[in-house]
Amino acid sequence: MKKRHQKLQYVNILLMLKFKKKMVEPRISVVILNYNGLQFLEPCLKSLLGSTYRGFEVILVDNGSKDGSVEYLEKNFSKEPRLKIIPLGKNHGFAMGNNIGYKYTNPNSEFIFFLNNDTEVENDCLEKIILKMEKDATIGAAQPKIRSMTDRKKIDAVGGIVDYYGRTWHRGFSEYDYGQYDSVSETFYAQGAAIIVRRNVIEKIGLFDPVYFIYYEETDLCWRIWLAGYKVAVIPEAVVYHYGGGVMTQKDPQKKYLMFFRLRRNHITTMLKNYSLPNIFKYTLPFLAMMLVTAIKWSLSEERVKARAYYSAFLWVFSHIGLIVRRRRFIQKIRKISDEELMSKMKRPTS
Repeated sequence: MKKRHQKLQYVNILLMLKFKKKMVEPRISVVILNYNGLQFLEPCLKSLLGSTYRGFEVILVDNGSKDGSVEYLEKNFSKEPRLKIIPLGKNHGFAMGNNIGYKYTNPNSEFIFFLNNDTEVENDCLEKIILKMEKDATIGAAQPKIRSMTDRKKIDAVGGIVDYYGRTWHRGFSEYDYGQYDSVSETFYAQGAAIIVRRNVIEKIGLFDPVYFIYYEETDLCWRIWLAGYKVAVIPEAVVYHYGGGVMTQKDPQKKYLMFFRLRRNHITTMLKNYSLPNIFKYTLPFLAMMLVTAIKWSLSEERVKARAYYSAFLWVFSHIGLIVRRRRFIQKIRKISDEELMSKMKRPTS
């Protein structure tokens, strides 16, 4: 009888320890933004829900899709307890759509993982990300290694590179993955296709700038994260596969115009908000001059759509300078490091 009682006590202690471990286990809120991406939803969600790490929820925000995405989700995933479906009714863009998704996350989750709909995660991806971020509290945001969905041996991005003029590149894009970037631990910015951010960092510095709609939102956010004294990391042992360009086209003249307009508007705004005043004069203004020269050349060629987009970007920035200045003041107030320190992580421009 005594042995049986001792055995029960031992079992109860194990259960208590297991329960306690479960209670302190960090939780992840995965925010997936969908816009007419019906064909991507099933593989994306199935890969995620099959993760070895179980302490997560999924907030799927639908940005006004017209392809039956919401109906499909309600029919096929309504019984999944970890999934919340948030239909917005209209397209709010990448920045605002993800910001709205964040508002629906569990307030107790410690990490927010913004994941594109045209992705699939390896089953241990979340586990490896959490393991890395738990070990280093100075990591404010991170990304896994992102490989191409169409050729899974090729790299889509192992972090992002920014030069002094604010121009961006995907590190390793289209290279075959031979492990050449497996020692990379930091990056200037994490790719928006799969970026995880600490909740307490978001609470301090804010999230994506809603004005951006699409493009440069993750560059702007990560620039802010670095300025606030945190790091942006790459976790190459965690892997996500990404189609890229799955819901975007440049063939239509109006879409082409909007793409170049938003790209350069957000590019200029990002530099104006985040650079110190001396570097605005040193790098932002010269880049504006280069843009103007390019736009004039395009005006005299068959690239008039792109020229018009550049002129519109100039006009938008000048007409919204008050808004930019207000946001700049906030960013400069949270600044913990100098531009010189941060620019050591940037690329020196060659042209």
